[in-house]
Amino acid sequence: MPFFRRFSHHFLKFLLPLLFISLLIHLFTGSSFAAGFALGTSASILLLLNWYYNLEKAYDPGEEKIRTGTIARLVIVIVTCLFWVRFPEIFSIFGIALGLLLSYIMILFRAIKELTK
Repeated sequence: MPFFRRFSHHFLKFLLPLLFISLLIHLFTGSSFAAGFALGTSASILLLLNWYYNLEKAYDPGEEKIRTGTIARLVIVIVTCLFWVRFPEIFSIFGIALGLLLSYIMILFRAIKELTK
């Protein structure tokens, strides 16, 4: 199975509905929490993409060096928070934090799933 299909199967099928629902809520109500949640969820998808890519590379026996992608994930979180600093009236920091938290919850569930196999 190709990489993006595996990524979609594990993560996108859960996060995309939340992203679309929060975007719809923001469009119809103008909620800053929903806008922040949509931004955080989008960043969460990028975080998970980076994490899952590095996880797949770690499984490769030809790889000499195992990377975790910590710096890239840190940059994604900082850029996401800079959106809040620049546009605090549009994005709620609580929505952004909750959206970013989704990636770590998904990583935790993935680890639990792998341990119970």
